[in-house]
Amino acid sequence: MTVYDRERALQERLNSFFHKNFALPDLDYYSRLDRKALAGLKAVLSDINNIFTMKICLEFGTWLGETLQLDAKTRGELRNSILQSQPNTNGFDLEIPEPVGVVAEVKCNVPINGGSVYGSAQRNGIVKDIDALMEGKSKSRIDPTNCLKFLVLLDTPEVRAATRHLVKNLKRHKEAVVFVEPGIKPDCRHNLYVVHVSES
Repeated sequence: MTVYDRERALQERLNSFFHKNFALPDLDYYSRLDRKALAGLKAVLSDINNIFTMKICLEFGTWLGETLQLDAKTRGELRNSILQSQPNTNGFDLEIPEPVGVVAEVKCNVPINGGSVYGSAQRNGIVKDIDALMEGKSKSRIDPTNCLKFLVLLDTPEVRAATRHLVKNLKRHKEAVVFVEPGIKPDCRHNLYVVHVSES
């Protein structure tokens, strides 16, 4: 019977990631990382979610410009507003007051353990964002009742399944949720549109 070795498993995972994703030589990078180097790596990796969110937000901005047929100037302003907003600021991930009011929350959640249901913390975070999109945020300068509202998620089969499961079990706002599929135009301010976006 094989005995699980936690350190060996973590070592193999880290080394394999560096080797495969950065085309680095197949070496033992784990053994080279002392506490100071690990702390530095952890600090750098803490921005991964912010990077992922920004990239998904930019993809959504492109989709939004095409879907709402925004002019080139407005599309440029939209892109600039995404790039100029600081991570973890108050308000919505995306706020456009004009020419068409839009608010959006971007979630890069992937269901835990590769499943098709969100974990409780993930579920609570998404429900909180749905409530804010429908009811507003005290620290946002924009009133979502006058805006098109979007929940932007990753486009994977697991995320799609987990999101449908979550919406099916919502206690509030379930009737307002519309999954954007081909042929559905987001044009009703009473709805909350769920958009799945692929990161390029």
